[in-house]
Amino acid sequence: MRKKAMTLLAVAAMCASVAVGCSGKAEESSGGGQPAQTGAGVSTAAGEQDVILDFTWWGNQVRNERTEAACQAYTQANPDVTFRPVPINGKEYFDKITTLAAGQQMPDILQQDYEKLNRYVEKGLHENMDPYVENGVIDVSKIPETFLQSGQASGSYYAFSMGVNAPCLVYDKTFLEENGFQVGERMTWNEFNALAKEVHEKTGVKTTYSTLLGPQHQIRISVRNAGKHVYSEDGKTLGFEDANLVARVFALMENSINEGYGLSGEGYTGVQTVEQCPIVSGQAWNEFIYSNQVVALQEAMGDHELGIAMNPEFDDAVAPGAFVKPSVMISMGSQGTEAEKQKSAEFINYILNSVECNEILLGERGVPINSNVREAIYDKVDDVTQKTFDFIDLVAEHSSAPEQIDPSAGQEIDVNAQRMRDEVLYGKKTAAEAGQEWMEMAQKLLNE
Repeated sequence: MRKKAMTLLAVAAMCASVAVGCSGKAEESSGGGQPAQTGAGVSTAAGEQDVILDFTWWGNQVRNERTEAACQAYTQANPDVTFRPVPINGKEYFDKITTLAAGQQMPDILQQDYEKLNRYVEKGLHENMDPYVENGVIDVSKIPETFLQSGQASGSYYAFSMGVNAPCLVYDKTFLEENGFQVGERMTWNEFNALAKEVHEKTGVKTTYSTLLGPQHQIRISVRNAGKHVYSEDGKTLGFEDANLVARVFALMENSINEGYGLSGEGYTGVQTVEQCPIVSGQAWNEFIYSNQVVALQEAMGDHELGIAMNPEFDDAVAPGAFVKPSVMISMGSQGTEAEKQKSAEFINYILNSVECNEILLGERGVPINSNVREAIYDKVDDVTQKTFDFIDLVAEHSSAPEQIDPSAGQEIDVNAQRMRDEVLYGKKTAAEAGQEWMEMAQKLLNE
């Protein structure tokens, strides 16, 4: 434990401040302060000793503050459990987790990405949580089956969604209304581009297409618009053959720069958090993010109100590109002691099912998946968060089923997509060249 603590503290020193809960002793209790249940295959030793749980996530300052507050509230109700919270910058997160895992220092509890889950399960880095579901330590009775399936691999529970979200277009509503512009809640790309040109002609403010997230989510929507999936069901090949479905995403940026209304490559450089997005500084009037990032971006925008609309779709779409997906997942590392795993499971139950906990988190990671929790906190969240709750309802009406979990090569494919985006932005490649290169690169990585 001492070596593990030192390693995580070193990571924290590089990435963020570390908040440590107060320690103490109490009788064994579960996430909601109720007695924990035990069963076959799950150690009961956790009730006999204090434990310190390493909890790692990526996000923003709002998420950091609320997550640490939830940890502190849990410790108050369960004094035998304290936390070593380690928030890590999103761009560095998975590299840091890989480094920790290689040194047998995997966090007890960690935030996970829906699209990267398989990669970690295949390496044996996540604990199978079936025993904790079966004996009731983790209660899934109020969670829709669709959301439960998103955290399963080979039919077993390896992660749970901390909320659901959807890709969205956000815009500086205050700025646009002051200049006489309105944004439709469902637009095609042709309609969006026409608006972008008008905004630039009147105000000089430019448009962005993938500053923070990179182009991969737009590629996914483009492929879905064609009635296809990015990857085959077994994850060994691409699920489509037409390179134009990728090239037309890069062409959105290429055309915007060539015609003068799009943000240049310099505007995309160094953007790693919502606070750094060009919309905050006024360089752009819009941004593309996931709906669970709206709260943090609105805080960064100050008194300029954000509007939220569905991500534009291609005019020739034969199927909806929109989807509702897990925002972020919560998983348990496989390298801890049985006592740490037991207490980690109890805390995960607290995250999923405690109204008290979610009154602290307030939907910052996405709309809660527990229907009772969502109903209980709706009137307690601020107007911005209510806006995201309502937005999810809108998307659900105009979407199709989410993609299956990405294959393990998906992360590297996404990194390469961002590199190709930058090459298009700086004129080193045409959109058509980038589209074809993406196809070849992705299939090569899937074959490895």
